[in-house]
Amino acid sequence: MLYRKLTVPYFSKIQEELINSTKLNTLEFKRYWDTAWQDFESLSPTLYKFINLRKKTAVRLCRFYLTPPHDLLPPHVDGVSTNRSPLGLNIPISGIENTKMIWYDNPEYNFNDGNYGFNNMPSSRVADITLINKINEAVIDVPTFVRTDVVHAVVNPTDDYRLLLSIRFNFNEKTGKNFDEVFDLADL
Repeated sequence: MLYRKLTVPYFSKIQEELINSTKLNTLEFKRYWDTAWQDFESLSPTLYKFINLRKKTAVRLCRFYLTPPHDLLPPHVDGVSTNRSPLGLNIPISGIENTKMIWYDNPEYNFNDGNYGFNNMPSSRVADITLINKINEAVIDVPTFVRTDVVHAVVNPTDDYRLLLSIRFNFNEKTGKNFDEVFDLADL
């Protein structure tokens, strides 16, 4: 499964809290920024409580992504060949309508590892774009678990900025690579 949409109680309140807590960064048009998990206790208490009640492992990263109008994040995977970041819980905040996350099939040999990510972070990019094939797509319009160790892209064809929070959880060789290993999904 490449993604799973969740029905989250008080989602509109979470969005409102996140909009209010990100105003400065969005006004500065930062492409991405990280925020420590414990800071969400005051930035978005509703989200903080919801996640803490359901998480099965520690939160390791909280990153906001601001995708400009008529822009895209090209096909890539998060992490490098030897250490892929398997999944994220993406929380849409604003400018989400008609934007897409697209997943692709890609031969394992068709990757280049390097410092291609934001701020030169290690990531894998597709070596030959003609070898990938679209396998699925979704509009992330509600909190959604997504696979980030499968080649994916983000497309924003709209006139608005797309703002999203991605929460990442601890993982290792044995656990944390499936949605239900990091989060209690019952009734969602």
